[in-house]
Amino acid sequence: MSIKTRALTLTAAGAIALAGVAGTTGYASAQEPTATPTKHEKRIERRDNFLGRVAANLGVTLDQLKQAFKSAASQALDDAVANGDITQEQADKIKAKIESGEGLGGARLPGGGQGRHGKHERAEKLRNGILTSAATALNMSPEDLKAQLKSGKSIADVAGGNLDAVKTQITNDATAKLDAAVAAGKMTQEQADKALTALTNNLDRILSKIPGQHNAPPAP
Repeated sequence: MSIKTRALTLTAAGAIALAGVAGTTGYASAQEPTATPTKHEKRIERRDNFLGRVAANLGVTLDQLKQAFKSAASQALDDAVANGDITQEQADKIKAKIESGEGLGGARLPGGGQGRHGKHERAEKLRNGILTSAATALNMSPEDLKAQLKSGKSIADVAGGNLDAVKTQITNDATAKLDAAVAAGKMTQEQADKALTALTNNLDRILSKIPGQHNAPPAP
């Protein structure tokens, strides 16, 4: 890859990150004169104006700049598949979004941040899974266990001498879910192994935590 091409792809990626908007297609200008642009349309217009300036500074067209980013993203995805970071199915879905105009700047590439919303969502799913598994091991409903936790107890407090059974149930249920995700092509075996390791390494802390305290369980 030439120095100019590398500079082009790197600048494109940086421009998209700064713009912070999704979509690769140009802003559709064929609107009624009196129509008020939507927030999405305004973001696209601002993005294209910004990228237009970047393209001009590089001496290329806006389309060339966008294509450079798409090519760099595709190469990064291929590398991630080769390294076992994501599955081919995951890569193909991201590529499809980029090609269709939904993913430029919006698709999360390997190594990128999950975003606050994504982390919160995964942490919430993890908490619910642990709660359900613990309740199963203790022969009680998740609602009853929640009531116990709201009174200021931890799962370990509620489990008492049955804590080992709770740990086993949580680990077995998590393993089954991760195996199903791998079989469905939603994650790689390496990702599943890392997630399970993260859970087991933090399980004692999670079960001893009293609701309302800080340090929520990590989302693998």
